[in-house]
Amino acid sequence: MHSNPRAIASGLAFLALASCAKPPPVVVQAPPPPPAPVGHVYATLVPVPAPTYKRIRITPTQEEKLQQAFNIIGLKSALMVGALSCNQQPQYDQFMNEFQPHILAEQHIMDAYFRRIGGYYGQTREDTFVTLLANNQSVTGIAQGAIFCLNNSAEFNAVLALKTPQDLDSFVTDQAPPPAGAVASNQ
Repeated sequence: MHSNPRAIASGLAFLALASCAKPPPVVVQAPPPPPAPVGHVYATLVPVPAPTYKRIRITPTQEEKLQQAFNIIGLKSALMVGALSCNQQPQYDQFMNEFQPHILAEQHIMDAYFRRIGGYYGQTREDTFVTLLANNQSVTGIAQGAIFCLNNSAEFNAVLALKTPQDLDSFVTDQAPPPAGAVASNQ
């Protein structure tokens, strides 16, 4: 097979010209801004452990009061986890100072429930419950990474805007947490 010198020369000239062309500019885009915080970092509905003895009956009215108490204590725990993780202790202290009598009353309802369902072991069961609740809330925060503190800050802003114990009750009862996809994440 014979090579055509003219074709070779044309090919070489084309390659020479192509190598002289400037490469397209590299466009560097700034990273997108972080997602807006959404608040309600945690589920506001905290499951009430079922009684271990079948003879213990809980009326619908008692169940409603218990659920409210567990929701309030769950929020207190969530805000404590956030305060410790995100250096937001002043906001937590402000929350506790504002709502301490109400939170204490709700804590007494939870204490009495664990005594009722656990008898002698009620305090141990309550301690275990509260520890697991805080641990689970902490795991949620770890999964969110750096966005967790933004979300927790939004949660504090919402809570600190509340004025009365009734507002706090509504906050933990009437506002469902956002769907899983709506919580800001770093993914």
